[in-house]
Amino acid sequence: MDGGPLGAMKKRSVVITGHRTSVSLENAFWDALKAIAGRRNFTVNQLVTEIDKQRDGNLSSAIRVYVLTSLQTDLANARSAGQTSAAEPLQ
Repeated sequence: MDGGPLGAMKKRSVVITGHRTSVSLENAFWDALKAIAGRRNFTVNQLVTEIDKQRDGNLSSAIRVYVLTSLQTDLANARSAGQTSAAEPLQ
């Protein structure tokens, strides 16, 4: 983890198609975004650029939805492969 409480907001600068912008996300989302980017062999800036191309609304919200969707897909894939995960949602 990046340090600090998971729910704490962190503002960071990202570069999208050559333009710097600030994005505020909770630490947990920054950590997950960095992990997803690493698995795809992308930088965080490259992944955010891809998310930006597909979004309709707010960039921070689009990133959160992307992270959630990615984690849900990973969990579904692990379940179909017969693996168990500590990341399963609480019931």
